Amino acid sequence: MDTSRLPILFVHPINLRGSAWAEIVPAFADRFAIVPDMRGFGDSPPAEQYDIARWAKDCIDAVDRAGVDRFHAIGGSLGGAISVYLAAAEPKRVISVVAVGSQLYSRDPDNAAVLSTLEHHTVTEMFELVLPKYALAPNASAEVVAKAMALRNPNGKDDIRRVWRAACAADIRALVASVSCPVTVVTGEFDLTCPPAAGAEMAAMLRAPHVLLPGIGHLPMLEDPPALIAAIKAHLKRVES
Repeated sequence: MDTSRLPILFVHPINLRGSAWAEIVPAFADRFAIVPDMRGFGDSPPAEQYDIARWAKDCIDAVDRAGVDRFHAIGGSLGGAISVYLAAAEPKRVISVVAVGSQLYSRDPDNAAVLSTLEHHTVTEMFELVLPKYALAPNASAEVVAKAMALRNPNGKDDIRRVWRAACAADIRALVASVSCPVTVVTGEFDLTCPPAAGAEMAAMLRAPHVLLPGIGHLPMLEDPPALIAAIKAHLKRVES
């Protein structure tokens, strides 16, 4: 099967938007890229209910609208879990997966703490408190923090609560046995949201290599685009050679 130069679906992290991949996509200009905003994020409208199946459907709808059949799925954070979900649900279409800053299920007690900040802070204030602490490495520059803030979910408190609870409820452990395509799991050294141990567990369950990126946190597409580009290119070379 010829898998050279197939399109790439980029699935954004939780509470960011598709343009989080803006510094990554140009490195793959020889391929067609599909970069959607899933429901409840970016320019897509909010919904009354969220779950990983609905977000996966948003991704497939975007791929179908683009007229694309087979594709690589590259997802950050929750987007990595969604990419694995797609590989299990659409095995004839998903050629490979790169899961960046991802895990099989959420076990982070700080998610409750994150939600509690909305009780006494505005949405903007909540993200100002949460993003640098949980999503970025301790030495993240002011420029990186500003990029993350500019990309954050624009919706109101109730919608963000629904999104966060649905993301925390996402659990793909039962699906990994159905994933037959090549997978690479990429984790930042200082990722507190999906820590290296969770990335290693995900890689082991998927029989996949685990790539640890030094010096960065949960969002390598913002913190160190060249390092993530190199990891993705190495994955594509392995899959397509």
